Amino acid sequence: MKKFTFFLDFLIEGQFVGLLWALEKGLYKEAGLDVEFVEWVEDGRSIIQKVIDGGRLCAGCSEDNLIISACAAGLPVRALATMLQVSPLVLMTKHSSGIQTIRDLIGKKVAMHCDGIRILEAVLALEKIPTGAVEIHELPYQPDRLVRDEFQAVQGYAMYEPLQLAAMGVDVQTLPVRHHHIHPYAQVFFATLENIEQEPVAIQSFLSASLEGFRQSVSQRDEAAKIVAKFLGGRGDVASARKVIDQLIPYLYDEAGDSRYGALDLERWSRNLKTYAAIGLTSGVLAVEDTVDNHFIERIYGYPP
Repeated sequence: MKKFTFFLDFLIEGQFVGLLWALEKGLYKEAGLDVEFVEWVEDGRSIIQKVIDGGRLCAGCSEDNLIISACAAGLPVRALATMLQVSPLVLMTKHSSGIQTIRDLIGKKVAMHCDGIRILEAVLALEKIPTGAVEIHELPYQPDRLVRDEFQAVQGYAMYEPLQLAAMGVDVQTLPVRHHHIHPYAQVFFATLENIEQEPVAIQSFLSASLEGFRQSVSQRDEAAKIVAKFLGGRGDVASARKVIDQLIPYLYDEAGDSRYGALDLERWSRNLKTYAAIGLTSGVLAVEDTVDNHFIERIYGYPP
């Protein structure tokens, strides 16, 4: 058995149901891997740096903009596949805030995580909202800041934090952070060039088992919710885990569909690269091959599809 460490960009929750299913059902073990999940902890390092520091046989997941920014900075990482085809990134607000559209953020205080702040900045730029018109603060997730009205909008994932706030009795609504010129991926699998070159079989086995874990878990949601609740321990229950899984489903599939779950559309990725360059996330348009290694998905599904 090979030890395989996977760094999560958030706490273990229902959004990672496919990974938890693959671990619980022995899919990783069947692939010859002893997988350990490392939950996100604020320690001053980005998720990219954690994977780079992780050493032999590890990988992680991240928003696509963080991977692209890392590649632009010359860091040796590549995107491999994705858990979510549609980004669930939203801003959570109270109904009393009067915020209904992105333009309603003008003059408001907004709290964003490090993984979403550049996406919001990109959407604001695409909406031609002047820099500084929205007061953006980069902060870790702290839902009580919205409860206490310290901020008028706080970043969240549609399938998790809004449900958490609603359970706390907060009259919460969500605003998707989107624009038709940018269609980001979320929870993208990535690894270092060193691991890609030295451990290609293990990485492909991990990806294949992970994607199969998502397929199986979403088709057996009641059992999947029990597995998630088991991993949550005292942090959650079966009913809440099931709600998260139900909310997750629309974000798992897009153009790829079930038959190509996890695959990155390289044309869409290329369009995103151009948009990120246009709004200043990168200093120039990066080549797809300098940010993505698509060989693993090609081998898993077989080309032509």
